[in-house]
Order: sequence, then C-alpha cells, then structure tokens
Amino acid sequence: MKSRAKFQGKLIYILSTAVVVAILILGYRVFSPTNKSGFDCTGYLIVDSDAFNFSDGLNSYLLMGNDNKGYFNMSGTVKSNAVSYHVERSYGFSYQQQKDGIYHLTDITMSKRSADNAADDVMSKVMISPDPDHGRYIKIKELGNAFVLQGVYSPSLMCVQN
Repeated sequence: MKSRAKFQGKLIYILSTAVVVAILILGYRVFSPTNKSGFDCTGYLIVDSDAFNFSDGLNSYLLMGNDNKGYFNMSGTVKSNAVSYHVERSYGFSYQQQKDGIYHLTDITMSKRSADNAADDVMSKVMISPDPDHGRYIKIKELGNAFVLQGVYSPSLMCVQN
C-alpha cells in the first residue's frame, strides 16, 4: 500500500510538472517577440531607371503593425524627364501576410503634404501605385536587423530596424 501511494504521489508530481512546462512552452510560442509580424525600419531609397528616365533619392520609413495595418513614408527628390520634384508623401494600407515573406497590401491610401509637387503618374511608374481592385504584393526578407523590400521582380529598398 505504501509503495502504491508513493508511486501515485510521484506520478501526480510528474504530471503536474509536465502540464506546467507545456503551459510555459505554449505561452512562449504565443507571446514570443519573434512570433510577432510587426516591425518598423528606416532607409534611403535610390532608384535610377533609364527605361523611365527616372531617378530619386528618398528617405523612407516603413511600419508594419501587429494589427495588420501599415504605413510607408517617403521624402526627398525625384527627377523625371529632366524635371526635378520634391516628394513628401505617405501611404497607409492594410496587409495580410502570405507565405515566404510575401505581403498582400490592400486599402492603400496616399497622403501628400503641401511641399510635395511630384505628379502621381511620375511616382507610380517606379514606386507604389495602388491598384484599387487587387492591391499590391510585396516581399520582405529579414537580414538580421535589416529588411529588403521588393516588388514582384526586383529589390526596391533595404531598411534598418530602429
């Protein structure tokens, strides 16, 4: 009888310890910072496109929030067909993370500050151009504390996390 009671006591101890460990592991996986999809980063975007006779130098800031909302801000200069423009604009969007670092951006809205004199069609040749019916897809690859943002065909921006 005593050995059976000892065995049951040890079994209860082992099972309760296993339950506590399982809860801790589950809690870590759910609430771990590496499990969060949100991040922000800053960078300097340079585009030089002979095909569109377009070049730019833009300071940029990207925020991908944990609430599936994002924000992209840019400021700097753009040159298109030998005409220089000043750019001060931001884009707000909703996003859904797909697989392999691909994000589908929808509900894209653009906001221009008064200093921005760049025509929207000039910017849409190379930069974000919202498609109201389908949104846009981007790919984000993490490299340590830096992120490479790219469109469907080529890298666009490397930014570093603050």
